[in-house]
Amino acid sequence: MIDVRAANLIPSRATTPAQARGLVALDGAAVVSGITTVEDAVAFGSAMLAGRVLRIAPQFEATKAAGDESAAVVAEQPVDARGRKRHLGSYDKTQPAHNDGYGFGDFAPDHMFLWCDKPCSIGGASFLVDALKLATILSAEDTQLADFLWDEPIDHSEPNFPQGEPAPIARFSSGGRAQVRSHPYQLPRLGPDETDHYPFVERWGLAVAEARSTGPRFRLEAGQLLCIDNYRMLHGREAYVDTDRKVVSIWAWTTGAVKIPAGQLDIVTPYVPEPVR
Repeated sequence: MIDVRAANLIPSRATTPAQARGLVALDGAAVVSGITTVEDAVAFGSAMLAGRVLRIAPQFEATKAAGDESAAVVAEQPVDARGRKRHLGSYDKTQPAHNDGYGFGDFAPDHMFLWCDKPCSIGGASFLVDALKLATILSAEDTQLADFLWDEPIDHSEPNFPQGEPAPIARFSSGGRAQVRSHPYQLPRLGPDETDHYPFVERWGLAVAEARSTGPRFRLEAGQLLCIDNYRMLHGREAYVDTDRKVVSIWAWTTGAVKIPAGQLDIVTPYVPEPVR
């Protein structure tokens, strides 16, 4: 029986941008301490990505107050034609393992950083799932699933916010970057094969959920910066109690990104923008 826990990661500690660069390339993530401001976090991320970075900026503050405000807007958005309803989650519920920016399809950032300003004393522990490793583990047992994950385009869109052409769950970009995606709204694309393809999408989702639920946790403390390859890694956090908890999500696009947005993206109403290139 496959043990999906092998796909979980506790990030190693880095002290310099070069060291973090190497760890992210090797493991998919790294954690750095001693970052005192969000501006310093952006500067560290830019230095880590070096000459490859094209755009990097804070995307949103992960706080109870900000989450409640966004959730109220999303709650008014309707169910889509496939019966899906958007939810941004809540501070008192464990997040699904996900890539950030999944609602934007090809425009999702290829790297991201989570800077902790104020941790929570109870709850809020983080987790990481190496989606590329998980897909590889599953594929080793089931060649049909391997073919589906890497070759069969599916619907990655969020409810009522189409993103263009379907794409496989796992793929290589034109620049050679591996990208493996998971989020709660993935479905087979509409058509005659929808019923046959659904079990494969479901199996992927269940494997991700199992890895999330059974894997180890780690805490982000004040001043720590989690550096993540957003094409490869899934992340999330457990429910938390302290409503003053504050983590800032920073999104970055490099020369290895599939598409680059012209400006800041809005996760509350994720319309797909025009690219810079």
